[in-house]
Amino acid sequence: MMGKILNWSLYALGALSLIVIGVIAWGVISGLHSAESITEEQEQKMQEVNKPTEQKEIVKVHEDGIPTEETFQQQIHNMTHQKVIAAEKWGKQQITPEQIDRLLGILKTIEETERHYEHFDFYKKTLEAWDGGNFSNSVMVHNTIWEWQNGSVGKATGLLSEEEERQYIENNF
Repeated sequence: MMGKILNWSLYALGALSLIVIGVIAWGVISGLHSAESITEEQEQKMQEVNKPTEQKEIVKVHEDGIPTEETFQQQIHNMTHQKVIAAEKWGKQQITPEQIDRLLGILKTIEETERHYEHFDFYKKTLEAWDGGNFSNSVMVHNTIWEWQNGSVGKATGLLSEEEERQYIENNF
């Protein structure tokens, strides 16, 4: 009698082990599949943005293309969402080399004019670092703008991993 109970216990333990192994295998395969679901174009943009580029001439924009400082600031803030961990993120704008160049062009256009932004130097330093592929300042940039806007929820607490950034791009762009 004890032998039968022991045999059934071993069978049950074996079956349970197979179920656990199956669940783990399914989780690993699902994780790999979701990592592959980012499009090649999105992957290419992410790689372009994250690598340093040669210095290029930043072109001024037409006067009609100059946003208010509030709008300009919000565009940078929205771009940081691609790079930072935050409980809440309102607004999104994908970081691309073209976007960075466009914003630098706006700064070049307004430099030393009456339309000069109050936080001009902060924006320029931020965008020049990003243009060089350095996004290590993203948490500071996000939280500085967040504080200027009197944020109460959604303070950045760290940088996203490369995989988390891929997931963010996949979900939002």
